[in-house]
Amino acid sequence: MNKLAIIGIAAGLVLAAGHPAAAQKKASETDVTVITSERLTFDYLKKFALFEKDVLVVDPQMKIYADKMLVRFNNDNRATYIKAEGNVIIIQDDKRARGEVAEYEVASGEITLSGNPMITSGKNIMTADVIKYWRDDSRMEGKPRSRLVIYPEGDQNRDRLFMEPSRGR
Repeated sequence: MNKLAIIGIAAGLVLAAGHPAAAQKKASETDVTVITSERLTFDYLKKFALFEKDVLVVDPQMKIYADKMLVRFNNDNRATYIKAEGNVIIIQDDKRARGEVAEYEVASGEITLSGNPMITSGKNIMTADVIKYWRDDSRMEGKPRSRLVIYPEGDQNRDRLFMEPSRGR
C-alpha cells in the first residue's frame, strides 16, 4: 500500500477510535494508530478533527510528521478529506515524501503534494511543483517542472555518487 494513501487510513482509524462503536472492538497493539500533537480540536457535530503543532502519526506501516493536520469525516465517521500542512514528512520503509502540504481526497483516492514536494524511494527521486498520486491506480503525475532520477538496481557507482570522494587513497 502506498505511503500517502495511508494518511487517510491513519486518520480514519483515529477518528473511528473516538466513536463509541469503536470502543466495542478490540485491536491488537500492532493495529493501533496514534496521533499526537500539542493541541487537538475535535468537533463531533461539525465532523472534523484538527491536530496542531508537532503532529506525529505513528501507524504500524508508516509515520507522518506535520505542523498541522485537518481531518473531515462523514456521518459514518469515515475520513473524507485529510490535509497535512507545514513541514510534512511521510516515511514508510525506504520511501519518503515531503512537502509543505499533503491533501488526500478519500473518495477519489487522489493525493496531492505541493510546496516543494519530493518523493524518494531508496536513491530514486521525483520532484515537481505539484505531485499527484492516485492510490487505486498506482499512478503518479508531476507538473510543472517534473524531474525523475532513477538508479539501476545493483549499480555500484550509484553508491559512490553520494559518498565522500576517496581523493586518491
